[in-house]
Amino acid sequence: MKKLPDIQHIQVFIHIVKNASFVKAAKELNLSPPAITNTMNALEDNLGIRLLNRSTRSVSLTPEGEVLFNSVESVYLNYLQAIDQLNFYRDTPQGQIRITIPRIVQDLFFKSIFLPFKQQYPDIHLEVLVSDQLVNIVDEGIDFGVRFNEQVQQDMIALPFGQAVGLYAFASPQFIEKFGEPENIEDLARFNCIQRKFPSGALYAWEFIVDGKCIEKKVMGDLTVNTDQMAIEAGLQHLGIIYVYEDLVQHYEQQGLLKRVLTQYDYPKEPFYLYYSSKKYMSTTLRVFIEWVKNLSASSDQF
Repeated sequence: MKKLPDIQHIQVFIHIVKNASFVKAAKELNLSPPAITNTMNALEDNLGIRLLNRSTRSVSLTPEGEVLFNSVESVYLNYLQAIDQLNFYRDTPQGQIRITIPRIVQDLFFKSIFLPFKQQYPDIHLEVLVSDQLVNIVDEGIDFGVRFNEQVQQDMIALPFGQAVGLYAFASPQFIEKFGEPENIEDLARFNCIQRKFPSGALYAWEFIVDGKCIEKKVMGDLTVNTDQMAIEAGLQHLGIIYVYEDLVQHYEQQGLLKRVLTQYDYPKEPFYLYYSSKKYMSTTLRVFIEWVKNLSASSDQF
């Protein structure tokens, strides 16, 4: 051995082993795959021992690598926890948070939750990743996800994120003047409706509460979009009835540019959920974000 390995080299080694992948370790550590490979090569060269068996499809420990991993993993975790304890003595915590959110959460909460958090904790590196695809946060090395409750895996810890939101149907007064207003959900078949497509390719069926039961209604229309903002713009241009979160169009309602239709039907408001792995070590930085979300959700429940 030429010299004691750098802690960064041990960190890379541990993340490769835990992920069984150079690429996944690179994502988790926010490094490039070549940087991960070069670091691992440098560690093995310094030790004079091959630690990993590599192939194009798999990564596994050599017997020598297994000895090192079993010896240093707990030491490395203790080191991280010791460094993390210093956050208690700082005026503002430091560290990194990676979170995946769907586009609608960006539209609804980026300004009200994420930006104020960053202003409150300027030393935390906040990485917000927008994707409407369901993301495996463990495999992707992400700390948190935000989704509706039914989309959260059962082995995750979940808590309400922001205020509860509801979906409703809207149309512009000009559209209503020209084509009329639907009297009931069956009447929607007579109207042009702006359709919404999921990343899977499926079209969203509008949901209404009828006699205490949730009814899914497939609508027809000659314009299909995959974001709420495009649907809202289409509604403002009198192209059809839209079905969107009320919070996104309140100012258009107040200005008389959009009007809610089918008001006899309700949609139960529900919150999104922040979720995270129950098996992940919870650093001070991550706990700060959890408490921030809890406090905001508690204050929104008072209104």
